[in-house]
Amino acid sequence: MRDRVTAPSSIALPTAGDGLVWRPVTAADIGLILELAHAAGKIDHPRSLVTRDELEEGFSSEVFHPERDAVIAVDASGRAVAYGSAMAPASQETIVWVELDGTVVPDRRREGIGTALLAWQEARGLQHLAASDATLPGWLAAGAQDHATSAIRLLEAHGFERARWWLELERDLAAPVAEPPSAPEVRLVPYGKEWSERARSAMNDAFRDHWGSQPVTAADWASGDRLEAFRPDLSLLAIASDPGGAERVVGFVFVDVAPDEWPLRSGPFGYITAVGVRREARGQGLARTMLAHVLRALRADGLDHAVLDVDADSPTGALGLYQSLGFTVTDRAVSLVKRF
Repeated sequence: MRDRVTAPSSIALPTAGDGLVWRPVTAADIGLILELAHAAGKIDHPRSLVTRDELEEGFSSEVFHPERDAVIAVDASGRAVAYGSAMAPASQETIVWVELDGTVVPDRRREGIGTALLAWQEARGLQHLAASDATLPGWLAAGAQDHATSAIRLLEAHGFERARWWLELERDLAAPVAEPPSAPEVRLVPYGKEWSERARSAMNDAFRDHWGSQPVTAADWASGDRLEAFRPDLSLLAIASDPGGAERVVGFVFVDVAPDEWPLRSGPFGYITAVGVRREARGQGLARTMLAHVLRALRADGLDHAVLDVDADSPTGALGLYQSLGFTVTDRAVSLVKRF
């Protein structure tokens, strides 16, 4: 990668925006960034919230160095007006994927702040790519909700291309849930820490053939386990035994429940963060069985709806499965990529 990508040796801080002070980021800025994310989220992703513990986990990542990988713009009142980061990949198996995440507070948009921020992010992203010894494709990637047309136009003006669509689906849990099909070859258990490494292995196998997916590291897995919204008691694992009696995870459904988000969807809901089956265990209806159990568990927990996101072109036919279980499409988002 370092032989293909040219990156600047140093990057000047942006200067756009009247009365703004641009500076590198520290962990002390998490509160400011959270306030900005909530203000911008009302426009950009009005049905989901960024949480403090998500930010804190991100800042504690071994691959994120905020003083080098992020910038913030603060106005005279001390309010964060813009924030952007360029996150290096934690693992590089098929792609060196650098994630660009940035936002500008709604009342200061159309002043050139977002353009200046994206230019800084691109430059830092190029530094990440140029530092890689991998012989792999390099991507600078960002995402946006379908309705965020100005953000999409900005990215496209900088050479990013729409690469993949993601669908948000929702199911009313008041509707009957079919009796879960039997799965005699496995036993179904709630997620527990004793299964952590075996579940991570199953996740990495199940998503290996999915677009852009890279292996989840042990550190990132542990970070997800620590999030307040994660509900291991509502999450489900399918356990199979090999001829020697050793048990391994062959399927999984993971669930988050975030009460702070319930007002955004007019009632309590559970978010299904991941569904997967090891490749050698596919074709046996295991995903349907696990989902039916989880949907019943969500309803028994007093939740009104189940929500999930899916790759519109999932190679496993996941969209058809979810629709057959009563999920309907409620929103779309897009990944935009600049390839090197």
